[in-house]
Amino acid sequence: MSCPHCGQPLPEGLSSRTCPHCGRDVTRTGDAPESPVMDDVADKAQRAADSAGRAVRTVLDDPRLRERLPGGSLPLLGAGLVAAAVLVPVLPFVGGGLGLSWAALMLVASGMLGAREWSAAGRALPPALAPVVKWAEHPAFLPLFTALTVTQAFLSLELGVAPLLWVLAAVVLGSVQWRAFRASPMGEASLPRRPGEVRLKRWVFAGVAACALGMLLPWSASWTGSLVPTARMERQRDITIDNNFAWDIQEHHTWKFNTLVFPASTPGAGTGRGRLGATGVVLGLLALGVLASVRRAREAVPSALPALLAGLITLWALTGLSARPGPWLFLLGILAVDVAVAREGLGPRREAPPPEPPASA
Repeated sequence: MSCPHCGQPLPEGLSSRTCPHCGRDVTRTGDAPESPVMDDVADKAQRAADSAGRAVRTVLDDPRLRERLPGGSLPLLGAGLVAAAVLVPVLPFVGGGLGLSWAALMLVASGMLGAREWSAAGRALPPALAPVVKWAEHPAFLPLFTALTVTQAFLSLELGVAPLLWVLAAVVLGSVQWRAFRASPMGEASLPRRPGEVRLKRWVFAGVAACALGMLLPWSASWTGSLVPTARMERQRDITIDNNFAWDIQEHHTWKFNTLVFPASTPGAGTGRGRLGATGVVLGLLALGVLASVRRAREAVPSALPALLAGLITLWALTGLSARPGPWLFLLGILAVDVAVAREGLGPRREAPPPEPPASA
C-alpha cells in the first residue's frame, strides 16, 4: 500500500497511522474509525511506555549487571528479588509482609525458578532437585510466576523496603516476559487488524487503568493514609503546673506530616487492595489486558472467558460500593471493560456472512 498523499510505499506492519515519509495521517483498510481524543491518548501512552521500556532495557542490558549474574540470567535476578521481598519483612521495623500461605508459595516458586536458571547456567545441582527443575521448565511456569509477582507488587504498593523489592522484581520479570512475547508467534504483527480489535484494546486498557487507580483510593472508613505526602500546621498547647499549682500555658505551632504509609498492618488497608478477593481481581484484570491485546491468546481460550472474568469482577465491585471515591471509579472502569468485551463478543454475529461462491456451470 502507498501513502495517498506522497505516493511513497508504506512499510509492512506499520503500527502507526502516520506516514514515515511525509508525516501525514494514513487510514488503511481495516483500521478502526478515527477518534482524535482516543488516538491522542493512545499515542501519548505508547510514547510513555516506549520511553520507560527503553530505560528499563538500558539498565537490564548493562554488561556490568549481566556479568555478575550466573549465565547473565535476568529470571534468576527476578527470583532473588522475590525471595528478598518475602524474607525482608521478617526483620524488625520492616513492614509489608505477606500472609503465611502467599509467602510460602512465592518463596517456593522463586526457589524453583532459581534452581532452573542455576542449572541452565551450567551450575551443578543436587540430583534431588532434578524434578524441581523439570517442573519449573514448564512453559506456563514463568508467565504465571510473573503474573503473581506483578499482582503482589501492586497489592503491596506503598513506601517501604519490601514494596520496593516487589516493584523491582515485577519490572525485571515483566521485561523478561515482554521479550519472550515479542519473540513468540503471538507477538507477530502480521495479522490484519480489525476495527473491533483496536477499539477493544483501547477501552479495555482504559478500563483496567481506571480499576487500578480505583483500588488505590479509599474504599472504607478505615482509610487514614494519604495518596500523596502532605503537610499541615497544627497549634499545640503545653500546660505546666508547678508545686504551688500555678499554671503556665504556652502555645506554639508545629508541622504535621502525612505520608503514603498506611497505619494498619495489612498493606492497602481501607483501599480496594485490602478487600477479600483483591488478589484474584488483579489477576483477572491482568488476564483481560492480555486477552484484549493478543488475538491469538483470545483464540486459545474459550470465547466466554473474557465475559466471565469481567462479570465476576463487576460483581466484586458491586458488593463493595460505598460513599467513597474508590469503588465508584473502579465500577466505572470495569463497566467500560464490560461494554468493550460485550461488543467484541457480539461483533462476529453482527457481521454479514461472506458471500457464497458462484455455482460452477
